[in-house]
Amino acid sequence: MTTEKTDEISAVENMTKQEMAKIIKTVKKTSESPEQDVVSICDVMKNNTTEIIEKIESKFPIYTQLYTDLYTKYLHTISDLYSTCYLSENEFFDKLGMNKPAIQALDAYWKSITDVVLSQIDMSTNFAKMYVQFRLDTIES
Repeated sequence: MTTEKTDEISAVENMTKQEMAKIIKTVKKTSESPEQDVVSICDVMKNNTTEIIEKIESKFPIYTQLYTDLYTKYLHTISDLYSTCYLSENEFFDKLGMNKPAIQALDAYWKSITDVVLSQIDMSTNFAKMYVQFRLDTIES
């Protein structure tokens, strides 16, 4: 303990009851003085809520980027998996000796499935855009 703290403690110990009471009254009057800013419960809640919301807003781009990177990695992994499987499947199906018309029919079938899936992706994206715009307009109104 420093000598300053020791002197401060000694000064408090040597005070009379009247001196201590006087100091307490002074501190009490100072704390009750109308000069201090009066803060309402609404101010407390608003200020703290605003601080939390601003913190979330500041972190949102980071979370968006992290999940975008994760989703992109999943998609690339699936693409790599299909690329790897392609080599072994190609060798297997080449040995089967399938005829050209059967392969062309299979290609036409998968192209139609692919067109449907791509169309559904576009519809889903457009729906998400309209949904978010609707929610934004609702909040705004």
